[in-house]
Amino acid sequence: MKLVKTVDKYNSALKRRELVFFIDHVLSGTPRLYDVKKIIAQEYNTNEEKIYVLKLETLTGTNRTTVIAEIYDQKERGEALVAEHIKKRNLPSRRTKKKGK
Repeated sequence: MKLVKTVDKYNSALKRRELVFFIDHVLSGTPRLYDVKKIIAQEYNTNEEKIYVLKLETLTGTNRTTVIAEIYDQKERGEALVAEHIKKRNLPSRRTKKKGK
């Protein structure tokens, strides 16, 4: 996957970095949100707990996904400002296979 930055600005009032970028994913489907968080964490050398992906959208028939994300300076700041449904969406996947089934 290739990351192409379009907007990278720092909001000093809210103490967060606001990002908009594209991910080109030739020969694969839309990337999972958790994988996108890993890419952002590696690119910006930060902890995944400070990153919130707000939007992940792939246009039909393309191999390019638009991503809108925020990186907070402090984990607690993000927890206070981000909407509950966004926080739930950004939790690590808890899918586990049931034993014996």
